[in-house]
Amino acid sequence: MKRVDRSFARMIAYKRLFTGTLGLTGGVVMLVIAASRGGIPTPLAALSSAIFFGGGAWSLRDGVRLLRELSRTAPAGSTRSSSKLRS
Repeated sequence: MKRVDRSFARMIAYKRLFTGTLGLTGGVVMLVIAASRGGIPTPLAALSSAIFFGGGAWSLRDGVRLLRELSRTAPAGSTRSSSKLRS
C-alpha cells in the first residue's frame, strides 16, 4: 500500500467538498432553468440534472469520508491546538 502525504490528502478532501457542493448547486440551477422555461423539460435537461446531482453527491460524500478518516487517524500530538511556539 502506497503512503500519501496527509496535507495532500486533506487538499483532495477539500477539493471534493468544493466540487461536490458545486455539482449539487449545478443540479439545482438546471432544475430551476428547466422549470422557468415552461412546458415539458427536455430529456437532456433531466439527464444533465441527474449527472450533476449524482456526481455532486458522490464527490461530497467522498470528501466528508476522507476528512473523517484523516481526523480519526491523526498522529499523536498533531492537533491544531498544539503549537511549536509554546515555551
